[in-house]
Amino acid sequence: MSDFIEDQSVPLKYNPKFRAYSLDLRLQPASQGILYCPWCGKKLPERLGDKYFEILKKEYNIGDPFGKEQATLVPEEFKSDEWWKKRGL
Repeated sequence: MSDFIEDQSVPLKYNPKFRAYSLDLRLQPASQGILYCPWCGKKLPERLGDKYFEILKKEYNIGDPFGKEQATLVPEEFKSDEWWKKRGL
């Protein structure tokens, strides 16, 4: 699957910050999250978007990490996949 993620002709995307896979909907400016590999049907790792926001709120009292006021308060580790790897998620 990693080969397809790197292939620009395949609409499969991966967001490492949230450990989330999606299909780019090229006819619309949107994407569709996927939970299973489109080729073998294997369940993909848990998406971590909700956990990302939960940890920022609980540990740093940041409720809107993409908002203008709080974006500068987000620790550097939360700008990549470092935050979930560091926590063994």
